[in-house]
Amino acid sequence: MKRMQAITSVLLCLSAVVSAMSGDEVLDRMREATTASDRRIEAVMRITDKNGRVQERVLRMVMKGDNKLLVRFLEPADLRGVSFMSTSPENMWVYLPAQGRVRRISGSAAEASFGGSDFSYKEMANISFGSSRVQGVPVETELNGVRAYQLLIDDGGTQSRLWVEKERYLPLQVEQLDRDGGVRKRIIFAEFQQEKGVWMPWLIRLENRAKGSVTELRLRSAELNIGIRDSYFSEENMKKGG
Repeated sequence: MKRMQAITSVLLCLSAVVSAMSGDEVLDRMREATTASDRRIEAVMRITDKNGRVQERVLRMVMKGDNKLLVRFLEPADLRGVSFMSTSPENMWVYLPAQGRVRRISGSAAEASFGGSDFSYKEMANISFGSSRVQGVPVETELNGVRAYQLLIDDGGTQSRLWVEKERYLPLQVEQLDRDGGVRKRIIFAEFQQEKGVWMPWLIRLENRAKGSVTELRLRSAELNIGIRDSYFSEENMKKGG
């Protein structure tokens, strides 16, 4: 009898950490909290390599929903005018002024570095988790003292762990896993501010465990729900820089 009571107690403890919400529900609530109809952002990207050398870029990012994105490099001079556009993680293009043409990104090129940073093109295209799919059930846990849901998600074959704050449904951290289950990259979302009912992280920090480098994307201005049309996301605007 005592053994049965002990087993029951263990099962009750385990069930307490499993969320009553489904993973899709948590992810949907997170998207509702963090996705505007559209936004225009200017940000500074700071890249620090394993030897402590620092490079900076200034970007203008225009987004609509959680799929459409057009990014233009404003600084430094050697990247000025380079543009990247995506309408989904499977549909991405880059414009290089020196070549004078728009080139489609496909296959292994999607994993290439975005502007010399630790972000890949694929990661930039899914910055709002628009194509993420939840596997299994969410687990209630804590991250740095904050109550959170932990989800196992799939992004086109890449598995990641995502922590979502339980109170406001904000993304806190993502750990991208390698084939052996080790952490390949860690992305931290911080300094959230609310604008027009939408929560935005003003700092995104990517730690590349494999390379020993870090990329920080810090916002310096943001405009939300300004009426950007679907037609904005075009090759013509890539060449003009938006």
